[in-house]
Amino acid sequence: MYRLGEREHKHRKLYFWLGVFVLLVIGGYIAARHLLKSNTEASGSPAKVTNVVFDQSKTQKVDTPLFTLDIPAGWKPRVNQYDIPAPAYSWQGTTGEDRSRWLSVYVDANLASFAVNRALHVEANGALMNVISAVSDNCTSYTGTANTQARTPAKWDNIDFTCDSGNYERDVVGTVSSAGVNNVTITGAAKGAHRYFFTYTDDSSQPDYTIFTSALKSFGAK
Repeated sequence: MYRLGEREHKHRKLYFWLGVFVLLVIGGYIAARHLLKSNTEASGSPAKVTNVVFDQSKTQKVDTPLFTLDIPAGWKPRVNQYDIPAPAYSWQGTTGEDRSRWLSVYVDANLASFAVNRALHVEANGALMNVISAVSDNCTSYTGTANTQARTPAKWDNIDFTCDSGNYERDVVGTVSSAGVNNVTITGAAKGAHRYFFTYTDDSSQPDYTIFTSALKSFGAK
């Protein structure tokens, strides 16, 4: 039986309990978030990612009769009677990992059979030199000739060079160019044109080829 005011009373009770339910849900959610929040914090210094690269601000300029070149500060002329053929110039590090690094320059030498483990494409730019590519992987990785024979024809950036497949564990980088095998011809204003070949050996635990590329970019023929 319908009674005046009864339906309105029931609706008020329903709204009341619905409001209580909503408040309980919200309160429970807030409490749960507080209780489940982790109190663990990372300790120690933030992680840092570092790269071992050549510091170009710490260099010295070597001045030869034919050219100038920037090499790392502290490197000294290297004398090694076992280099065959002997380079015209060679410099080596004197401290730490640099003791296992050296750079050599050959001038007007017949080096058609000189074999290296990695290649770096360069081209003459007047009296200067442009570095065209990055240093290649060990040439045996893309010729498949490791320890098969002493020398293997190879290409890097579509430039011919000789891969030292018989000594594949060495880490000798040689310059390659379209001027010819182991040869880039650079012409200075005073001394004229000369054929250059550059090698970089890095037997350290962390090879740093930026030393080589930075030095080549600084080259200037006289």
